[in-house]
Amino acid sequence: MNWKLKDILMIAICAVVFGVIYLGCTDVGGLISSVLTPLGMGSLSYEPFYGIYFMAAAFAVYVIRKPGAGLIAEILAAIIETLMGNFFGPIIILSGLVQGLGFEAIIALKKYKKYDRMTMIEGAILCSVFTMIYNLIVSGYNKIAIPVLLIMMVVRLISAVIFDVFVTMGIAKGLVKAGLLKGYKIAEDVEVDAAE
Repeated sequence: MNWKLKDILMIAICAVVFGVIYLGCTDVGGLISSVLTPLGMGSLSYEPFYGIYFMAAAFAVYVIRKPGAGLIAEILAAIIETLMGNFFGPIIILSGLVQGLGFEAIIALKKYKKYDRMTMIEGAILCSVFTMIYNLIVSGYNKIAIPVLLIMMVVRLISAVIFDVFVTMGIAKGLVKAGLLKGYKIAEDVEVDAAE
């Protein structure tokens, strides 16, 4: 599959838009953490936002539909978030790699041919699992009590399905209907769905 200029521009737009959104989520999560930490629940502060952190990959995969789109968009969004002053620093770029791999892996397993709701749900779940494993190894989550980790995982999964399936697909379909995604395969699929 050949990449076109419009694909590169879409990746760049995704990276900038979601990099800004990610930074905002990190700041809000930090505020929530400062409130929940004295109550012993600081570990839960970012979990409701976790699905948002996968959205660059989900959106790029769903719209561009070419190998590497999700991974590249997610890494670039993480780089932009870092350059704008994310207080976690450059380690966020490694997080972006893991997040991008979650969506990219499920689409690759389906040979870049299936982009339905079930595939997006599977991508959201895989992202959640990949990032939890990453957090256990890199972020010290292995020190958190198992019942709390289970709650965190459930909240993360719910967040991922809401944001990476329903919100992402809704935004993309809205952009198609507004005529902003002409020339992308998603536009053809949405028109076919509307005709049925």
